[in-house]
Amino acid sequence: MRTFLLAMAFAMAIPAAAHDYRAGSIIVDHPVLRIASPVSKTAAGHMTIINRGKTADRLLSVTTAGAGRSDLHGTMQVGQVMQMRPQAQGVPVPAGARVAFAPGGLHVMFIGLKSSMPEGAMLKARLQFEKAGPIDVMFKTEAAAKGGNHH
Repeated sequence: MRTFLLAMAFAMAIPAAAHDYRAGSIIVDHPVLRIASPVSKTAAGHMTIINRGKTADRLLSVTTAGAGRSDLHGTMQVGQVMQMRPQAQGVPVPAGARVAFAPGGLHVMFIGLKSSMPEGAMLKARLQFEKAGPIDVMFKTEAAAKGGNHH
């Protein structure tokens, strides 16, 4: 019975672990693509980046063949208005820290999506880090109306 329970626990853990990606001390956890509708031409990418190392790193860019372009953005409140600002110098990932890309904050803006992205569809992208190098990830599409954050 104990062997069966251990086997079941292992089998249940596989899907949970299947949506994170690693390179060196950098972990990219649960990349999701939020869209307003399946035919939207833009989408916001959210995830958590964890640096388990003793050296800071920096996310320099995100690229994909599935969109015309992808930009690193931060959302900031200026007076009463929320504005998106490009992160032209990339996004720092301090040593031993977690950086959340979440609604209302940092995100990847995918512009000019080349195909419809129904819920559950996957978008392959490459995250380029200054020190860890490239990490290929799959952003899983979720409807923006779902709200919440998986981080």
